Amino acid sequence: MPVIARATLQRGARFYWHLGDLRALYEIDEDYAGLHHLSLEKLKLNLLPQSEMDSYLAAAWPDFVENQVKPFKAPFFLGIGNHESIGRTRDQFLSFFHDQLNIPPIQKQREIDSPGDATVRSYYHWRERDVDFIYLDNSSSEFDAEQLVWFNAVISKIEAEPDVRALVVGMHESLPYSYSFSHSMNSAQDKGTSGLGVYQRLLEYKKKGKPVYVFSSHSHFFLTDLYNTSYWQSNGGVLPGYLVGTAGAQHYSVPPEVKEFAQYAENQYGYVVATVSRDTSSHDPLNFRFVPVKKKDLLPDTVRRFGVEAVNFCFSGNWNASVPGTSKPALPSTRTAGSS
Repeated sequence: MPVIARATLQRGARFYWHLGDLRALYEIDEDYAGLHHLSLEKLKLNLLPQSEMDSYLAAAWPDFVENQVKPFKAPFFLGIGNHESIGRTRDQFLSFFHDQLNIPPIQKQREIDSPGDATVRSYYHWRERDVDFIYLDNSSSEFDAEQLVWFNAVISKIEAEPDVRALVVGMHESLPYSYSFSHSMNSAQDKGTSGLGVYQRLLEYKKKGKPVYVFSSHSHFFLTDLYNTSYWQSNGGVLPGYLVGTAGAQHYSVPPEVKEFAQYAENQYGYVVATVSRDTSSHDPLNFRFVPVKKKDLLPDTVRRFGVEAVNFCFSGNWNASVPGTSKPALPSTRTAGSS
């Protein structure tokens, strides 16, 4: 994250967007262990005393703000993920991260969308010049009824505004029937019903001639063509989907079948840079490029602060070669790269 923060400054980025999962919470994060001089060997063998886990849980969110949010000089848009609910509630998340969820661009747009509404939520909307951005909260694998009412109202307003060039929708878990099928909203108690409603509404938006791009994380790799599955080819259409889960968590393997046609990165940290075309007549005005983060990109001070052991683990031991889950949607019989 400090490397990404430095890159946003060097590139003159207008903001950074985090799609949830701030700290592990079910165990001590390795970077935290390095920062606090805890033994990674004992951590992996579960030999650290409970007092260390208690200290970590008390410090996890403040540590995230200090070491991951503060390095950014550009506005930092924060998302909620499923790990934020491990031993904690959404209300606790809203209370602790109130300021991050109420930064000026969100405040301004909330007042435009709903004058007099000062409610800070785990989902939000803002506009950056002529591109609209929506964050949706599916940290519980579902969208609740209140959020869906809000989402549909916001979409209807955006549709009616001719100066909006594109819409980008971000969330933690992927919408149903993606190439992250077994690690997505399909695993919800409602089997993805609320997510299907959002997907269909975005399809309606796209079919009216406005570009829409859908981002998620949750699975820890980078992948394009996320919704280019036979399900969506046969059930309304394919939305441009991007999965970016590469800012620090344990790496997962990309489903092998996507390697034939999609852009991907596995066992690799990185971030996505979005560039808006100056050609206002473009039907695809946003370009997205994955930028890897390598060990050589760390500044000496970062290595010193977190320790060589933690840094080495980060770049050589943070890998899970299995693909999470085994159930996948039916695959397309034919696929065209970039068809989304």
